[in-house]
Amino acid sequence: MASLRSRLTLTHTLVALLTVVLVVLLASGLIVRAYREFSQQQAVLFSQRLAVALGQFYITNRGWDNIEQSLEQRLDAQSPLAGRRVIVVDRRERIVYDSVEVLQIGESLPPTFLRQQPSAPIQMPPRFAGRARERIVGHVIVPTTGPNNQSEPERAFLRSIIWIVVVGSGLAGGVALVVALFVSGQLTRPLRLLTQAAQRLATGERQQPLPINDRGELGDLARAFNTMTAELTRQEDLRRQLVADIAHELRTPLSVLRLQVESLADGVEQPTPQVLASLGHEVGLLSHLVDDLRLLSLVDAGRLSLSIEALDAQAALERAAAVAAPRARQAGIDLRVEPQGVLPPVRADAQRLAQILGNLVENALRYTAQGGAVTLRTRAATNDGLPSTPQPSATSSSFIPRSSVIIFEVSDTGVGIASADLPHIFDRFYRADRTRTRETGGSGLGLAIVQRLVEAQGGHVSVESTPGQGTTFRVMLPVA
Repeated sequence: MASLRSRLTLTHTLVALLTVVLVVLLASGLIVRAYREFSQQQAVLFSQRLAVALGQFYITNRGWDNIEQSLEQRLDAQSPLAGRRVIVVDRRERIVYDSVEVLQIGESLPPTFLRQQPSAPIQMPPRFAGRARERIVGHVIVPTTGPNNQSEPERAFLRSIIWIVVVGSGLAGGVALVVALFVSGQLTRPLRLLTQAAQRLATGERQQPLPINDRGELGDLARAFNTMTAELTRQEDLRRQLVADIAHELRTPLSVLRLQVESLADGVEQPTPQVLASLGHEVGLLSHLVDDLRLLSLVDAGRLSLSIEALDAQAALERAAAVAAPRARQAGIDLRVEPQGVLPPVRADAQRLAQILGNLVENALRYTAQGGAVTLRTRAATNDGLPSTPQPSATSSSFIPRSSVIIFEVSDTGVGIASADLPHIFDRFYRADRTRTRETGGSGLGLAIVQRLVEAQGGHVSVESTPGQGTTFRVMLPVA
């Protein structure tokens, strides 16, 4: 199949050439027509002037004898109509003279010939007509149609018109070809660059952004490709970072397990309850990490099974507080639930809602110092599809439509989160406090799981924080 550029070039050239040829043909036709009308008018005027002279000749010679010599002298002197055919007939329309000798002298003029061609009557002046019944003694005819009736200037003019058509069409075709090559090159160059970039992208090569020199559809295409390339690059970086993070998270418990097993095998340590408990703890960490990763993969793939039902929001919050109460007492943190009036039921999955609230409470306890407080509250509100405050915050990527919602809030008086960390707080394996280890700071998947579970239930999660004062997480779920 021919390339796009060759097809565009051929199409533009043909269209331009056909247009030019059509215009030239129409223009030349109009010019020839106008010239023939002008020539016919000139022929009428010429025949009228010649008719006057022939009338004088007829009176002087008392007939048409020797008219050939007189007319040849007069026609040679005429300009620019010299060389045109001239026919003279008597009053009975018999040939007296034919400059091209097509019609013989004495031959009758063909029927309707006199009415179809420019002519003028040859009249005798009144003083010479006497008692003659008719003053008209003949006609002079100057034909304008037919190959033998055109003068040499007319034939030259028609040849020049044909030459202009041919040469003009050729020049127009050449110009159209050059313009079509230039235009098609300009149109296909971005497409070639896009094709080459797509091929490099397919081979895994890093792709530089395409230059955007067009404000039309091709510019939009280049911008869309650049956006797609940037997103693919970001996703590839995230995938690599995810693999690296998973490897990093697995390395520590696996290293501990390997060392402890080697110590047991070498007899350095004995399988005491404490050693076995340590091994069980590391196995539990690994199992918990694998479960979290599996849960995230299920949510991302849209294969997480949910049992959505109407739940008591206040009761769900109190159960989460009850589960975390022992940990809060051990850490010396005041964990309390603010009472609320009667609330409409929330539409959620009971198990996943408990997991969401549990992760948020666990995260708040982890980053709150001894003597601090963690407050849980819930309330009904009308969601407007926007974050509830213009302060710097991190939010989930989707918004639920304007409707009645139940808002769960988990607030703490901990160290807070820096504004630079807020946009990444829901990223996998992200820890705002780099100094915390996986034992003290978790695996970095808790908030990512919270966001995915909330969105899977048609909700929205956001966070607000002031460094040194505390953090508040808000979960909005629709009313049942």
